[in-house]
Amino acid sequence: MTLPEFLRDFARGQAKRLYTSREFEFPDIRQTPAPLWELVDLRRYASMSLQFSRGCPYDCDFCNITAMLGHRPRVKTTAQVITELDILHRLGWRGAVFFVDDNFIGNKHFLKTELLPALISWQNKTGHRTPFFTEASINLADDEELMRLMVEAGFNQVFIGIETPEEESLAECNKRQNQERNLVEDVKRIQRTGLEVQAGFIVGFDNDKPTIFERQMEFIQKSALSRPWLVCYRPSPVPSSTSG
Repeated sequence: MTLPEFLRDFARGQAKRLYTSREFEFPDIRQTPAPLWELVDLRRYASMSLQFSRGCPYDCDFCNITAMLGHRPRVKTTAQVITELDILHRLGWRGAVFFVDDNFIGNKHFLKTELLPALISWQNKTGHRTPFFTEASINLADDEELMRLMVEAGFNQVFIGIETPEEESLAECNKRQNQERNLVEDVKRIQRTGLEVQAGFIVGFDNDKPTIFERQMEFIQKSALSRPWLVCYRPSPVPSSTSG
């Protein structure tokens, strides 16, 4: 958002020392050009990356996504996504594609009515089933239609931030979308649709009890997570009045 203004001033010989975007102003990612995948040696990569959206509707206090990218999910057009996939396919890529969105399901309506049906058609057109994987919030488990469409479109893995089975710790970090849920059953519901669930966990919350390690391991075993990402240590914040 700041570069065009700088370039205009620079061309006039009037560049300023500092340029800032207006508060809460974020780029329109529908203006994003397709990556020049022709410059990449695809043989050196295990997966390719594609970004469909930016921003997340939630506000977990350990995450910097909303500060950098906002709460309102901004999406590319379906045509943009298909164009990027077409380029990769034309260049011979037949491996996995990672939709690197902070929360892929931030705009469920657009997914169900536009993007996922288009991905299903694209998979049928190419004659090769490209595996997709992504990141999403746990409320994916609440939407059977969305999960079905994701699987039909080629998604076979999803990363979900479980963080902790401790309700007080979820409240502490403002992970409200995970509160007052049976998280084990939510994971199993997602798994039953055909999506492999990877999950992230955090220990070190102020409300964690000495038993938190056992509780985390018990949760992982009960939910049959294939690849749990354990652990991030989260120290208590130092009060601003404390020095050193």
